[in-house]
Amino acid sequence: MSNKYTALILSLILLVSCSNAFSQSHNASAYDHLADPKIQKGHILALTAPETMGRATGSRGSAIARNYIETKFEEYGIEKRGILYSQEFELEVTAGRRGNGESSLGHPSEKIKGYNVIGEIKSTNGSKEYIIIGAHYDHLGEIKGKVYPGADDNASGIAAMLELARMFNTMKGDGKEIGANLIFVAFDGKEQSMAGSRHFVRRLRIHNSNIKCMINIDQIGSTLAPPHKDKNYLLVLGRDSLENWASTQLDLCNRIGGINMDVDYTFYNSKNFYDIFYRLSDHHPFVEQGITALFFTSGITGNTYKETDTAGTISYPVLTNRIRLIFHFIYHLISE
Repeated sequence: MSNKYTALILSLILLVSCSNAFSQSHNASAYDHLADPKIQKGHILALTAPETMGRATGSRGSAIARNYIETKFEEYGIEKRGILYSQEFELEVTAGRRGNGESSLGHPSEKIKGYNVIGEIKSTNGSKEYIIIGAHYDHLGEIKGKVYPGADDNASGIAAMLELARMFNTMKGDGKEIGANLIFVAFDGKEQSMAGSRHFVRRLRIHNSNIKCMINIDQIGSTLAPPHKDKNYLLVLGRDSLENWASTQLDLCNRIGGINMDVDYTFYNSKNFYDIFYRLSDHHPFVEQGITALFFTSGITGNTYKETDTAGTISYPVLTNRIRLIFHFIYHLISE
């Protein structure tokens, strides 16, 4: 075949792909406006309220946060995956030191219980494929009398996950096709060596070949660490693990959906920091099991693991844009 005909065929393939992407983005745009900064702020304020005391795993504040997430799943019509929303697991921590950042030397250990919160939107076409959307809800709790609210880390990720659940279930309620099963997980125990996500993966009972992608959302509300000058940005790690078709979709969604974020796939163009950071959140237990995973974040800031990580530091308009982009991307994956 001549080079001229080869180029023509490739151009036609690209044209069809872009046409399909435009059509899908147009359909997704009918719902992406549902992402509401006021609702997101309400989630973050609830999860960082004084009574949650920083949401340390095993604490009373963690139980309050868990109950809030379960209540929202129920309000939004998200189905249980089993008989309960919660998935109990046991982990061992240093006695009296359930937060992160203090030495455990010389202190005995104790066993505590953690709870993942799991909901599902079943496909409308009988699909056996799954997309898992996760974010951790635990944080450092109280250390030496100081409470660490964890608004960005990771009430912002839970707010995004809840918004996506609400948006997709609204679509389903309107009779639109949901082309894959969507599992939404609020992980506990991330600050305890990702205990909750490791437990979830071990109990998943879904073959890897049926999981299109795991999407992890962790620290997604800040604009304090842009990779360039644009504060309307998003950091995405793990794109190289996607199939060729899927790896192009995020950029297409960003452009055709009119979101126009500065999306950085390199983690500030540092391979060493990329490799380190990619191993530090709840997608990594999935990666270890050979499951394709993407990590969405706005990066580490001067507020990370500090008392200053409060709801007032979140950029709600930019958080909304990030949610819209992830929504478009998932919509493309389930419309393939």
